[in-house]
Amino acid sequence: MNSKILLVKNIHIDRQYTNVLSYSEAQMLELCQANLVAQADNYSFLRPTGSIMSGFTYAQCLQANYIAFQNSDYSNKWFFAWIDDVIYKGDKKTEITFTVDAWSTWFDKWTSKPCFIQREHTNDDTIGSNTIQEYLDVGDVVCEVTEEDISLSEYYWIAVETDWIPKDGSTGKEISDSDKGQQFSGITVYNKQVFGNQIILFQVNTIQDLENLRLYILRTNSDGHIADIQNIFVIPSALVDEPTITEHKAKVKEVEEKEFTFYTIEYTNEVAGFNISIDKITSFNDYIPKNKKCFCYPYNYLFVSNNIGNSNIFKYENFYGSDKATFRLDLVLSIGVSGKLTPINYKLMERDDDDSLPLAKYPTCAWSSDAFTNWLTQNAVNESTNMAFGIFGAANQYISSINANNQKVQDTGKSKTGSAIDLGVNIAGTVARQIGNFYSGALMPNIQGGNNTGNVTWATERNTFSFRCMRVKTENLKIIDDYFSRFGYATNRVKIPNITGRQNFNYIEIGSSEEIGYGEVPAKYMDTINNACRRGVTIWHNHANVGNYSLNNTIV
Repeated sequence: MNSKILLVKNIHIDRQYTNVLSYSEAQMLELCQANLVAQADNYSFLRPTGSIMSGFTYAQCLQANYIAFQNSDYSNKWFFAWIDDVIYKGDKKTEITFTVDAWSTWFDKWTSKPCFIQREHTNDDTIGSNTIQEYLDVGDVVCEVTEEDISLSEYYWIAVETDWIPKDGSTGKEISDSDKGQQFSGITVYNKQVFGNQIILFQVNTIQDLENLRLYILRTNSDGHIADIQNIFVIPSALVDEPTITEHKAKVKEVEEKEFTFYTIEYTNEVAGFNISIDKITSFNDYIPKNKKCFCYPYNYLFVSNNIGNSNIFKYENFYGSDKATFRLDLVLSIGVSGKLTPINYKLMERDDDDSLPLAKYPTCAWSSDAFTNWLTQNAVNESTNMAFGIFGAANQYISSINANNQKVQDTGKSKTGSAIDLGVNIAGTVARQIGNFYSGALMPNIQGGNNTGNVTWATERNTFSFRCMRVKTENLKIIDDYFSRFGYATNRVKIPNITGRQNFNYIEIGSSEEIGYGEVPAKYMDTINNACRRGVTIWHNHANVGNYSLNNTIV
């Protein structure tokens, strides 16, 4: 007759095992004594079967929601239980029905073992250490940082692909053969790209720069080599290594003699380019999440666009070795400019070409020239000479024929008029052919080269890459952050459960057929504990804080 029972109030753990305590038996007993309503000794053996006939008054029992009892003659084990009901049986005689609190009674009698953990509070909350997909509704995303457009140019260049380059210092007064440029026939290499001609450059920064290009076309036309211009196209200054270019000057006769400037570029077998680094976003302007997973995808990420419909999402946590998201922009000299933006040190790859983005095409340019002037330059001297000699020769034949005919008349008295007429026709035909050649040249349409591929992307200076730091709207971010604070992160791996790693509480949820531990616990109570962990249980480390999820729950 030495069993004991404690009548206890204000115990906040629930019988559904949503909230439990990480208390040992001694700590639970101390908690019960701190909230004691009444205590009774000298009971006979108290069975944990669900009902006790107590010596407490009915009023005392109505204050309580919890009991603790011990059978001193039988192992001294304390049992803890919720009061289900109290039934009045008489003065100081009340029946108490109860349900044993399996968790609190046996918590320190079992040991955790490796099992499949679906969710838990982690002991490592560094950014990027927890990236298992959560399947939460993130709602809308907004731009945390004002868009950052990477500039490729302080100014632009116009590149001319040509086989003809005016001679340095040559005058435009009279384009003699000695004053003309040089015809190119060979192979050049720029940025590992093979060209069958040369590239000359015109800087585009002022109106005068454009005037240089116009005068160059005029000069090339007057040289009779406008057809040697293959392409004219725009390139960014980032593609031009200025120490490798050479300045040239030449002149052309328009209304007056005018000088223009152009540049040649050295051959190179290197690909141009540079690195672009974007700071990883590890804080937000209007809200500071408690859980670092909020700084990972899909709650926080980098969006990159080439402004013509190609874009990609880059996860900050997949960039390694730095606090920056780093990309390599490679550029090669070509019509429209070929460029590619590639993440580096990403997904454990030095270069992730599969996630690269193409650069928007730069425009090509159209041009035109006076075809007849060009034809005259190439052909007029020869044609005029041929015509002159043709007419002169025919005239000489005609005169010789006349003289021969007159002599025949003198000798025979017979004229050869028909031959003279035929010869006159030949002369007329020669003249007609020469004039016809000139006329055909005059009827030639002006030469037009290239297609103007300008577009709104170029006009609005968007031929580049835009970087936007995107994140979930604050309203939804708070909801997600609170969810992580309450239920931890998706884990989905086999490990020893983290029961006591946080300052105030730990959440544990194991697989539907898993067992959290083993020990000297009756089977039915261990089943209850396992089922609680399968549904998900919050383990509090201080009874006074049960249910207060707003507490700082940092890693211990």
